[in-house]
Amino acid sequence: MLATLKPKALFIGYGHLAKSLISKKLLSLLNIYALNSKSELKDINLKKKIFKNNYTYDYVFLLTRPKTFLSTGTQFQKYLSKDTIVISCMAGIKFSTIEQILKTKKIIKIMPNVMASNNKSQTHLYLKNKKLMSNNLIKLLSSFGKIINVRNEDQINLATSVYGSGPAFIAYIVSSFVKASKKLAKPFNINELEVLELFKNVLEINTTSKMLDSFISSISSKKGTTQAGVNYIKSQKIEKIIYTTLHKAYKRAKEIDSEQKSAKTK
Repeated sequence: MLATLKPKALFIGYGHLAKSLISKKLLSLLNIYALNSKSELKDINLKKKIFKNNYTYDYVFLLTRPKTFLSTGTQFQKYLSKDTIVISCMAGIKFSTIEQILKTKKIIKIMPNVMASNNKSQTHLYLKNKKLMSNNLIKLLSSFGKIINVRNEDQINLATSVYGSGPAFIAYIVSSFVKASKKLAKPFNINELEVLELFKNVLEINTTSKMLDSFISSISSKKGTTQAGVNYIKSQKIEKIIYTTLHKAYKRAKEIDSEQKSAKTK
C-alpha cells in the first residue's frame, strides 16, 4: 500500500500510553500525526514537525488528560470532519461528554494499556453505533493486542481499573516480592532475573484461579514453610487489599467526568 493512500490518524496527546500504541504494524497501516501538550504537531511516520495543519483525519485518538479535554476540548473540533471517527482512550470521560464537546456522534471508547507496544494489550472496546467498526479499524486496533467488546460504558471503567491500571499494580506486587527476596538473600546476591522467571513459570503451569488454589494446596504441608508463609499472607488480608486497590481505581474512573465538569462550573 502506498503511504499516500493510508488513512490519517491524529493522536491528541503524546504521552507514554500514546507512544506505546505506536508499533511498526500500526505505522504500516496509518499515517500518524501527534499533537503534544505544547500544541506542536508532529508527523510520526516521517519524524518531523508540521507547522501548519492541512489535513483531514480519518481517525482522531483522544489520549490527552481528562482534565485537559474537559477544559480545552472544544479546540479539537477543528481536526474533525463529518467522516472522522473519534477513538477515546481517556479514563472516565463519558460518551455524552465527548459528544457534547466535539459535536460528533462517531465515537468509540477503548481502554488499551501500555503493553500494546508488545502487542499484549487486552483492549476493551465499547461503541453505540456498530456500523463504525470496519475491517480496517479492527485491524488497526488489533495491532495493540486482543480486542474485548463490552456491552456498556461502565464496563470500560472496570477495564480501566483491572486492565488499564492493573499492569502497574501487578508490577508493584512483583517488584515488592523481588526486593524482599533480595533483601532476605543479601549475603548471597540472589539473581533477580531468576526470581522474575519464577513468576512466569508459576503462571505458565497454572492458567486458572482454581489451578492456582490447587497449586498452593499441593505444596503446603501442615506446619511446613509454605504453610507458615501462606498463613501470614492470609492474616494480612491481602485479598481485601487487592480488591480495595482495584475498587479505588474503578471508583476514580467513575468520578472523573462529573468531578471535572463540576470544577469547571464553579
